[in-house]
Amino acid sequence: MKAAVLIEPGKVEIRQVADAAAKPGEVLIEVKSCGVCATDVKKFTGASKAPFLPFILGHEPAGIITNLGDDSIKHLAPGDRVAVAPVITCGHCAGCQSDRTALEGMGMCENYVVVGFSMNGAFCERIAVPVQNVVKIPDSLAFKDAAIIEPVAACANGVLRSAGTTPGCAVVLGAGFMGLVCLQLYKVLGYRVLISDLLPERLELAKQLGADRVMHAQEEDVEKIVHEFTGGLGADGVLCAIGSQPISESAIRMARKGGRVVMLASAGHDTQVSFNLNKLHYDQTIITGSVSYTNTSYQWALELMSQGRLGCEHLISATGKLDEVADLLAKTRDHVGIKNVALY
Repeated sequence: MKAAVLIEPGKVEIRQVADAAAKPGEVLIEVKSCGVCATDVKKFTGASKAPFLPFILGHEPAGIITNLGDDSIKHLAPGDRVAVAPVITCGHCAGCQSDRTALEGMGMCENYVVVGFSMNGAFCERIAVPVQNVVKIPDSLAFKDAAIIEPVAACANGVLRSAGTTPGCAVVLGAGFMGLVCLQLYKVLGYRVLISDLLPERLELAKQLGADRVMHAQEEDVEKIVHEFTGGLGADGVLCAIGSQPISESAIRMARKGGRVVMLASAGHDTQVSFNLNKLHYDQTIITGSVSYTNTSYQWALELMSQGRLGCEHLISATGKLDEVADLLAKTRDHVGIKNVALY
């Protein structure tokens, strides 16, 4: 079968590779679409090392089932339209056994592997995956849009981890794909939302998607605006969609008493964050990370997208065929557009 193969950092070639086959407990999927993610770009550029070379990237696929690995699989059938939830958990570690994986996110598993990250991925014609990682999608959801269910679900997990019992005011730092998705998810929950970025075109899009206030991070004092907007209280939830020290430290200062700060984006391995411990103590601020998705956030993402409640048409900037994966990776690397998707 044909695949877009990472040969070395910065170099992707279209090659013929061994065809995929479904083993017992797996299904074989003809890939119709696959989103391009920042984590793909890290391996593409060499910022993050691929587990082996040559390697097939791509962890946000959707497609059509062509074969079942064994007769025990009853709820799926050849011809079903499906998306792949790419994190494969072990089921037997402390996180999985205590339900923390299910409740808090797939990152709680101590032994998880990820399609397209720690094993060959979906920038290819066919892929075999465990049956438990396959989710049926409605006919009304285009494959192009189905390719972003997983990152939307990861955003949903972060938003839910920052949400209080009553919708209030949320701040999103960063108006890239993840930030713009989080903005919409907060609005679905009934929050007033402020969002910051450096690019005017992204802030303009944030306005179109319902932001109550956009802030240019270089030209405006974001912390001051947040405190003025909230009457001096600070935000109920602050979500960092950019992983950096100054942004993270600023996020903590924006939170109200009892507020929640969520670090949604990854940062460099040596990134350190400082904060006033006494303020944290007396304000009872909750600071947490969010990685990947839960089954609940994945289902919520699928439902919202199937109902047309997220502006997918504004989020997907470019599409290309399997032969054009290198181009799409380069666009994502260079921050061209919001989200790029390969369509086969």
